[in-house]
Amino acid sequence: MSNNKKTLAELRANFNPVKTENFERGPNNYFSFKNMPSGSRAVVRFLPDLDDNNPHGFLVEKMFHSLTINGEEKTIPCPKQYDKSNECAICKLSSAYYKVNDKVNGKKYYRKLQHVAQALMIEDPTPADAATGETSQGKIRYINLGYQIYNIIKEAFANDDEPLEGIPYDMDEGYDFIIKKTQPPGADYPSYTVGTKFMSRQRSLDDDERVVAQENMINLSTLLPKQVESEKIAAMLEAHLNGVSFNEGEDDDNDQIDFKEAPKKNTPAPAMDESDEDVDEMLAAIKARRQQK
Repeated sequence: MSNNKKTLAELRANFNPVKTENFERGPNNYFSFKNMPSGSRAVVRFLPDLDDNNPHGFLVEKMFHSLTINGEEKTIPCPKQYDKSNECAICKLSSAYYKVNDKVNGKKYYRKLQHVAQALMIEDPTPADAATGETSQGKIRYINLGYQIYNIIKEAFANDDEPLEGIPYDMDEGYDFIIKKTQPPGADYPSYTVGTKFMSRQRSLDDDERVVAQENMINLSTLLPKQVESEKIAAMLEAHLNGVSFNEGEDDDNDQIDFKEAPKKNTPAPAMDESDEDVDEMLAAIKARRQQK
């Protein structure tokens, strides 16, 4: 069992600087917001990362890009996820577009960020599985936190009017978390801003909940995709830009992310600090492609 006991001050310091993206999707051991009926709520209890060195305590970050390869949208792990000094052809392309003030394409290719948590499902409003008749209630599920929900969590750590009195994922003095789904009139996408919050009172997990948590918690770094070589990412980008096929190989296990669940809220990012020579080469390649069309 983890003894991950971050202080509230440490968590506030690590949450406030981070900016995120919005998306939902995952395999069966993930909780999917898109299956929640509009107007319903899920209640979860976030659990600590078994890695005591995780500065966020109960979340792990993924950096990725989105490319269309062989007619399908793929998510490509950004090499800078693993080391900021790693080369990334997609980051360079984003920087090249920003350099010529093309913010649309700069934003399109800029790396996205997601946060993943593990949580005990206290209440699950989604329909029961047709085969088993079961829901996720009482089970551990992984949760992809989008822009809206992550910001609510981040703001909770900075709220001086209604401050958290304990570590939210503590099994004895933590807080359950409500995820509320609404569909604003005329909106294309659901909202998770109204009613989503930490409950006002702390609650100790009961014996059954504690057993499930202790037996199923994992090191959140195991949810990160394996690193893809920079050369392979460059080849993927070329296939994407030229609309040609790409042989992904048997070892390709990139996750597929469904961006239909929530709007992408990319914010313009500053140009990457790539060398001028690399960026100029990328710009020349972009211009060449445009002239060929």
